[in-house]
Amino acid sequence: MVLSLVVLLTMTQAPTSRPVHTATSEASRLAAEYFVQKAGATWNYAGPRGAKAHYTITSFVEWRAAFTFTAGKRSVSGHWRIKEGAWLERSGARSESEVVLLPATMTRGTSWSAPASIERGKSVASQYEVLALDAQVELPTGVTVDHCLAVLESARDGSDPHTHYYAPNVGKVAVRGPDDWLFRLTDFRSGQRSHAE
Repeated sequence: MVLSLVVLLTMTQAPTSRPVHTATSEASRLAAEYFVQKAGATWNYAGPRGAKAHYTITSFVEWRAAFTFTAGKRSVSGHWRIKEGAWLERSGARSESEVVLLPATMTRGTSWSAPASIERGKSVASQYEVLALDAQVELPTGVTVDHCLAVLESARDGSDPHTHYYAPNVGKVAVRGPDDWLFRLTDFRSGQRSHAE
């Protein structure tokens, strides 16, 4: 049985509801739909053979989110923000300057170049392409998440493919590597707005 992501969140705090389709059109998505703007928001993920990963927004001040990412012994920190509609990331693990995580408006086939993602983990450039606007991801909890944005990341020659899945109002729900899932969401807590916002 296909369940709503809200079921996954019943033991946490459900995100603010927004329509799945945007005012732009039903055949496009906006980066802001996937950007969570609350300090304390946390994402817990499960990977193969008991691996775990974890994102946390440690603060949200002046529309910029400070985040940490941990996977095993690896830890990365950086900042996210929306600028001119695009979701930007600054992290020493990727680049010393801001890079595009998601462009402002996306349709199927939208493509861009940026340094490799934290999950791909290579100090080289990646090519990104929107594969789908309404993909489904089955989580380890048995919940199926609908209306996911699916973004393919690969090397310039098309090798080493990684697919990132984002859900509206939640953000990243899964990453699939060349052979298997790198991680899938097991728990999401939406956090709380702070007075600094």
